[in-house]
Amino acid sequence: MPAASVVVLVGVLLGATPLEQINAEWWAQTEPRSPYSHLEAARLGLKLGTRLEMVDWHLRWAFALAPDNPRGLHLWGLLEEERGDIEGARQAQRKAIALRSDYADAHRRLAALAQRAADWPEAEKELTYLIGAGDGDTGLKLQLAGVQEKSGQMAQAEHTLTELHKAQPKNAVVTRALADFYGRTGRSKQSAALMKTLEPQKKAMRALSASRH
Repeated sequence: MPAASVVVLVGVLLGATPLEQINAEWWAQTEPRSPYSHLEAARLGLKLGTRLEMVDWHLRWAFALAPDNPRGLHLWGLLEEERGDIEGARQAQRKAIALRSDYADAHRRLAALAQRAADWPEAEKELTYLIGAGDGDTGLKLQLAGVQEKSGQMAQAEHTLTELHKAQPKNAVVTRALADFYGRTGRSKQSAALMKTLEPQKKAMRALSASRH
């Protein structure tokens, strides 16, 4: 992923305004022994594209004050993504999860990073966790089907897609995904039949009764 795209991605994940960053920096300066002030400054710095060395500085301070804080490790993973160190980012997210097993943000990033690294077993594990934890996000289930297919688990991928289609038969994205899967696996008739369901249905014309004089 290009560096600019990573910056946009991290910004979407974190959300902030310049005023919030100023407040966070003020907090870090007035309470330098608080790990939370440094974590907040780092989070907002990542969001707003602050110099990476400043984000690094705040996170190192946070680690020195609270070495087992999972949020700090998650943010470190995002920082490593911006630096282009995917393996370093994965290791950071794994450590965050080891400290807090239900850390959904870390699981999501690790799932995405595993897919970028073509580590299908880890990607499947993380996506399965998120879905099982109650995240019914359609996108996650589509990702899971894609990962299963890429890892050669064709039956599992088909099951994931068909179950998703049963739950959302009118979802065009889901229908197209299942149709495309059928097409890739040599079932062109089934693919065409599914794609036909996406076509606008023609309304039947009512027969006009003869006029009476």
